[in-house]
Amino acid sequence: MKTYLFILFLLSAPSFSQTLPNHEFHKHRIGHEDRAEHRTDERAAFTFEPMMTWTYQHASKVLAGSPHAKAILYYDIGGSWTAWNDSEGLGQMVYGIQGNVAGGTPVAPSLSTSLGNPMAMNNILTSEKLELASFYWQQSFSNHKTRLRVGKFLDASFFDQNTIAADSVSGFMAENFNQSITNPMPGYGFGINVEWDVTQSGVLRFGIANSEPKGVLTSGFGGMSWGHLYSIAELDMTSSWEVNGDELEGHYRYMLWNNGINNDTGSGDVNGWGGLFNCDQKISDLTTVFARIGFGEKDVTPSNFSVSAGIEISKPFGFSKTTTGLAYQYAKLSTAGNQQNFVEWYARTKLENGMYIGPVVQYFEDDNINGSLILGFRTSFSF
Repeated sequence: MKTYLFILFLLSAPSFSQTLPNHEFHKHRIGHEDRAEHRTDERAAFTFEPMMTWTYQHASKVLAGSPHAKAILYYDIGGSWTAWNDSEGLGQMVYGIQGNVAGGTPVAPSLSTSLGNPMAMNNILTSEKLELASFYWQQSFSNHKTRLRVGKFLDASFFDQNTIAADSVSGFMAENFNQSITNPMPGYGFGINVEWDVTQSGVLRFGIANSEPKGVLTSGFGGMSWGHLYSIAELDMTSSWEVNGDELEGHYRYMLWNNGINNDTGSGDVNGWGGLFNCDQKISDLTTVFARIGFGEKDVTPSNFSVSAGIEISKPFGFSKTTTGLAYQYAKLSTAGNQQNFVEWYARTKLENGMYIGPVVQYFEDDNINGSLILGFRTSFSF
């Protein structure tokens, strides 16, 4: 009966709680995987997990009249309320509250606007105002092998994921390396997605969402219609092999998407398709590589072709609490003849108090900016 008494469970407090199954699907947001270190009771029916991140970036070149530097404080509270959780399935309401404040410079315009990058140079940041960014119900069935979500959320939290290139708080900070620039996933908006464990090593996902939700401060329904939908299907395969006693795991993801949006250059709506391959693979106990290659119809995506690749190394040169990464992206932008090259390097070190700090250095060039060096620093703390 639990499967069908959704409203009843939302209105009544649970009489028990259990440890959540170890499914990727129970990660309620992108950002700061280390929060688990600060949790004192994994059996709690209600969770409340604050986090803060301060970032600074300075670009050597920007578009005429644009600011060169940005210093922003980002904060959020993420958590969930578990209505039931047993061997058959789980029912859970998930929420995420986010906001930015000026941390030394005005929030707007963004550094992406200063450089003309259609993706975020700093993908941590969100609206200047405090908002309920995500609020959705998620439920699992059939011994947790089938999983459903419905409500307001970010599609990028579930599709085009990557072990080392998806989390802007703990990994690569630019959105160009958190997803493919060819994959026009919408912002926080209303959507539905479902996934099945089709084999022990394979997951099949389908999702449909409002393609133009009008910003994080809205309900997520704004502008939604049959002509304004983003749909995606993804097959996620896991494989591993053993080398010198180490099990080296890899993930290989194949995606096909369709996007319907307003026609910015004419009347009516436009609709188009695209595809994407995304993988990450451990090549040693401390080293993982990733790659993405994608394409799309230019009327509905910022880039009609892009390839990116990178590497992450844990404990480089014996520094036991440090992780570092280096990545490169080439993109052919949908605007006629424009091409983009992007490089990012970061290092991230854990301090004794649980805070993480480290530099983020980016190099960006396209047909409008002949090479800009962006020097940055990132610090984060969860409690």
